[in-house]
Formats: sequence, structure tokens, C-alpha cells
Amino acid sequence: MPSHFSELGLIILLASLAAVALGRFKQQPMIGYVIAGIIIGPSALGLIDNEKDIAFIAELGVILLLFVLGMGLPLKSFKDSYKVSVPATFLLTAFSVGITFVIGFVIDLSFAEKLVYGFIISLSSTAVAVKLLDELDLLDKGPGQIAVSILIVQDLLFVPMIMLVGVLGVNGDFDIWFLPKLLAAVGLLIGLIAYLSHKEKVHLLFHTIVERYDDLIPVAALSWCFVGAGLSEFAGLSPAYGAFLAGLVIGNSHSKHVVIPKIEPMQSVLIMVFFLSIGMLLDFQVIADNWVLVGMLLLGAMVFKTVSCITLLHFFMPAEHWRRSFVAGLTISQIGEFSFILASAALAGEIFDNESYKIIIAVIALSLVFSPLWSSVLQRFVQVAYRHKTADTLGEAAIQSLQTSKKK
Repeated sequence: MPSHFSELGLIILLASLAAVALGRFKQQPMIGYVIAGIIIGPSALGLIDNEKDIAFIAELGVILLLFVLGMGLPLKSFKDSYKVSVPATFLLTAFSVGITFVIGFVIDLSFAEKLVYGFIISLSSTAVAVKLLDELDLLDKGPGQIAVSILIVQDLLFVPMIMLVGVLGVNGDFDIWFLPKLLAAVGLLIGLIAYLSHKEKVHLLFHTIVERYDDLIPVAALSWCFVGAGLSEFAGLSPAYGAFLAGLVIGNSHSKHVVIPKIEPMQSVLIMVFFLSIGMLLDFQVIADNWVLVGMLLLGAMVFKTVSCITLLHFFMPAEHWRRSFVAGLTISQIGEFSFILASAALAGEIFDNESYKIIIAVIALSLVFSPLWSSVLQRFVQVAYRHKTADTLGEAAIQSLQTSKKK
């Protein structure tokens, strides 16, 4: 941890300057935070070089970040599109695991490593996707609803993933109580999401008392966050997942419009903390030593996952909705916040050694660094094919998007 306020000030200044610099090129600030984290971390200036401290900062950041993101996810869209998103997401996860097993034939990986790598690259970044859809004004429209619905199904799948990582970890002995615990956890989660997506609104405990005092609202909200995180950890799941569910409950309550304006200013800080810490964990020496594996995982995560998602959505939806499938596929191409939690769990369970952990951190960070390329393609596509609808087929949209790019 930084020992002087001058170091803390320099860290925040570098993060701000990197975000501003990326903003001048019309890119998302979070990419700047990753770059700033690289400069600040052990790979460059070494202002923070204790990896345990960095990992703790990242985990705390992801707990609070997912709490805020959970409040903003529109569960109503899940009710309208689950028949498409559920099978598409399950198949996308299976394809992601399949590609890591193919990689395992080229590079010597254990069964557990291949499985966990597949889980990690299958999950998408809620923070990046929601931010991108909001900037394009598509969050509550068709493509946004499909993308958000896929993110929710991925969050559902995170429960069996994190539990399976726990079972595979340390000695790999099969626990007979794993299946009942897994079914109970998934059943509870599905029931909660079904309840929240069908019911109009829910009442939070002590909401009438809390809402009388403006200063008490953010404190009460954070209490929900950490109580949810604590209960989730007690149940043997990730604390971040409990915080995310707590956010979903608040986001579908009568108190939503009171709580969100008080908590929303925190979101920018939380995004900075999480993506800054991901950059700080990046180790260039590990990338250089394992560039083939890093490259193959990155290719599988960004290209294979994007193409698979577009193809699956196009298959599950009528032909006239190809625009939605393309937008949704590009939106969820980045690796997600829950992937970091899975990687940390795999490290704690000794599925990953320190080098394997740093490899997947590198893949997560690089997928975010390369995300502006996907973002620019998506923005041009939305203008050509979705807003103006001058293209009738995916091929025509691609050609017009490239022509637009050349003119610019």
C-alpha cells in the first residue's frame, strides 16, 4: 500500500491523466485506468509492489463495483428475452470451455486449468458492456436487452462455476455434498431473479426510517452490500456475488430512485479502483515467457467468443434481427469482473500457480486494452445498420462500416 500521501496523489493523478488522454481519442476512461495501473505497478514505476495488497484492493473494488452495477441492471428485459439468452449463453460457455481444451492439446495444461480458463474467458464485463450500451443509448432497447439478458445468465452460471472451482481446488477430492449445495444455490438464485423480474417492486427493511435522512441512505445501502457479501461468503460462494445480488434487490425495490442517486457518484471511483488494480497486476515478464498461451486465450476470448455469440444469437432469433445479434456479440466481447474472482479462487485452491494466475490477469487486462477496436467497430455498425438502417444484410453493413471508416 502507498505509505505517503504524495504517492497516493501521484497514483490518482496518473489515473486521471490516462483517462483524460483516452477520452481525447473518444475511448472509455477505464482503458486509461488499466494503462495507469501498468505504469504504477511492479512492471514499471513500482509505486505499489505488494501483490497481496493489490489483489485485496481489486477484490474490494469488484465487490463494490458489482453492487452498484447490480442496481442498474434492468431485470424486466431478462423476462422478455430469456428464451434466447439462456440457450445462447449455455452454448457460448460450452464453446469457450471447448476452445480452452483445444488449446490444452497444444500447450500442456491440466484438466482443471483448461476448465477454469474456459469459465474465465466465457464471462463478460458487465461494467464495460453497460457503459458502452448506455453511451450508444441502447441499454433499454432491443440489442441492449439481449446483451443484458446474456450478462444475467452468465451471472447465474457463475454460481456453479465458483463452486466447481472450490471442489477442484487443493486436493481435487469430490465432495458428496457438492451437488445438493450447488442445486440449492442455483435454485435460490433463479427464484430470486424470477421473483424480482415478475414482481412490480419490493420494499426494503426499514426503508421509511432510512429515507427520512439523506446521510443515512448511502450508509444503509453499503450495509446491504456487505451483508450480502458476508452471507454469500458464509454460504461458500464469492463475496462479490452476494454484493451483486444485494444490488439487484435494491435496483428492483421502491427505494431504487432514492438510493441510486446517492450511490451513483461512487461508481466512477469504483471503476477506477478495479481497472487500476488489474493494470497493476499485469506482469510483462510472464507475458513474454508465455506469449503463445496468452495470445491463444486472448484470441479465444475476443474473436472466437464474439463470433460465436453473434452466430448463436442469429440462430436463435429470426433473420430480421441480425442487427441485434451483431450489436450484442460485440458488446460482450471483453472478459468480466467475475473472471477475476474465478482466477483468485483458482489461485487460492492451487489450481493455478502464481504464473498461471498472472497469465489470466494478462488476458483480462489485454482484452480491455484492445476493447477500443471492438468499440469503434460497434459504434460505426450502430450508425450504419441500426440507426439509419441503410443496410439490409450483415455483409452490406460491414462494407458500409468500412467505407465510413475510410472517409473518416
